[in-house]
Amino acid sequence: MSRSDTFFRDLNSTRPGALSRPRLFAILNLTPDSFSDGGLHDAPEAAAEFAARLVADGADAIDLGAESTRPGSGAVPTDEEIRRLLPPLKLIRARFPDLFLSVDTRKAAVADTALAAGADCVNDVSGLQYDPAMPEVVAKHCAALIVMHMRGTPDTMQAPENLVYGDLVGDVAEFLRLAAEKAVRAGVDPARIMLDPGVGFSKSDEQNMTLIRRAAEFHALGYPLFYGISRKGFIGRMFGIPCPADRDEATARLQLDLCRAGVQALRVHNVAATLAAIASAAASAQS
Repeated sequence: MSRSDTFFRDLNSTRPGALSRPRLFAILNLTPDSFSDGGLHDAPEAAAEFAARLVADGADAIDLGAESTRPGSGAVPTDEEIRRLLPPLKLIRARFPDLFLSVDTRKAAVADTALAAGADCVNDVSGLQYDPAMPEVVAKHCAALIVMHMRGTPDTMQAPENLVYGDLVGDVAEFLRLAAEKAVRAGVDPARIMLDPGVGFSKSDEQNMTLIRRAAEFHALGYPLFYGISRKGFIGRMFGIPCPADRDEATARLQLDLCRAGVQALRVHNVAATLAAIASAAASAQS
């Protein structure tokens, strides 16, 4: 059984209801300009050491990204993204042969290179809009795929016209349904697809909170759900926390709502804090 088969078998055992323990995708940014920790882990050895700490903290997977997608950021050239990504990826795969590794990229050429080097999954924040070759590349490698909702690109996604929805949850769900269908038509195994409603991407603060409060409704799409809310700007604005690194406690409070909604996977910066919050909430519920 492949890493993906094992990973998704466990994912699909999670259901909404009582507080669940989702699979945690630890964030490993290989960029100089990510909003929370840009430049801290862009050397291969530093990235591998950080990955080891994340695994020790309890991470189930690691999501590596070599292109920042913070609001207002521009695209990184393909060869530069590969240059940043490949050495750390190879080193981490060699040290952790059984660890599920995801690569956060919009570019099919980057995905192709990363999957050939040992990655298991592509996390496409564009929802397969940026590069039409992406579904075929994922299918060629029999890889897993995370499809996220976003309008525009990171440098345009927060433009006012991209924040207007007739029915936020319905519109996002329809986008994700069509993107998943596109992937399946290209040959991606539907049992290896996760869907991400895209909190923080082409959404207002109020819309982000709606996607969290109504997360359980996306289970109707029939795929595991993946949410990435960790340390995002809307959390800082809502709770008055300007420094991203100080947002872990507030992040964890919102992640508990997602756990109760049965969200199967969370993308997180602070694995230990997330697990501690889940354990504390579970203990309180039993007392």
